[in-house]
Amino acid sequence: MEEIIKMIREADSVVILPHINADGDAIGSCAAMAELLGALEKKTVIYTEEKPEERLSFISENVRVYDGSEEEYDTCIALDCGDRERLGERAVFAEKADRVINIDHHKTNTMFGDANYVDASASATGEIIAELYERMGMEPDKRAAMYLYTAICSDTGCFAYSNTTPKTMRTAAKLMEKGIDHAEAARLLFDSEPLEIELLKAELTGRIRSYFGGRLRIVTVTEAMAEKYGLDMDDVSDVVNIPRRICGTEIAASVKESGGKIRVSLRSNGSADVAAVAQKFGGGGHTKAAGCTVKAESVAEAEEMVVKECGEILS
Repeated sequence: MEEIIKMIREADSVVILPHINADGDAIGSCAAMAELLGALEKKTVIYTEEKPEERLSFISENVRVYDGSEEEYDTCIALDCGDRERLGERAVFAEKADRVINIDHHKTNTMFGDANYVDASASATGEIIAELYERMGMEPDKRAAMYLYTAICSDTGCFAYSNTTPKTMRTAAKLMEKGIDHAEAARLLFDSEPLEIELLKAELTGRIRSYFGGRLRIVTVTEAMAEKYGLDMDDVSDVVNIPRRICGTEIAASVKESGGKIRVSLRSNGSADVAAVAQKFGGGGHTKAAGCTVKAESVAEAEEMVVKECGEILS
């Protein structure tokens, strides 16, 4: 951490990059990092690969969608990103920067930075950024505290997942003391969706497929299905939780067609290590939550591949 702090203090211009398909932890961590750098009077920009989900609009107001910009920054900070490939086209910033800082909490991180801080025991990258503030002798203001709380709340399922630790709760409590509206953050993350999304999810619920006596359950989503409800695939998130909630499910998976790629999200309700499954396809993550991009001709073929690999884990 000390090496990273030194690099941050020496930086003049910084580009902050979350992983592709940035979630609440990635966006919240980046926004909080931008606040920290702003307090240090660093030139800073956040670039995402695609437009953030609408439900994250309350923490993504200062985020730019990458448009092919060739502007150069002396420092590149990758947050919540397991490997350089998950930076997508924005990896060009890392290639041009004098230094690359990699901060993450995924155990499968490839340590691709010039300086790396990866804490797999942290519930979220937001928890690590909160620690960074403390280690630098800085206090997050109310806005930064909201970003950090949202990041942690997002990756812990509102503190319901097994990655929530006593340290997580202590960190969240300190952030709440800044006077943030924590209930509103939770509502916007978990209980605020357009009717069109709910209608799509209702259809997906009826399309759940079960394997190995229900130990594995999968939903697939195509772009045509999203278009049916007037949705862009960037708006379709967390569908893996549809099969995850079904009793008896040990591994839940969603297979999504998006922009010519097929993305898979995996969740474990038990002891199955879904990161091991994701790694088979070049992805990664945590024991209980992981993801990857599968090279397949169709979602049906991708589903078959996922079933095969999950079957080996379950057996």
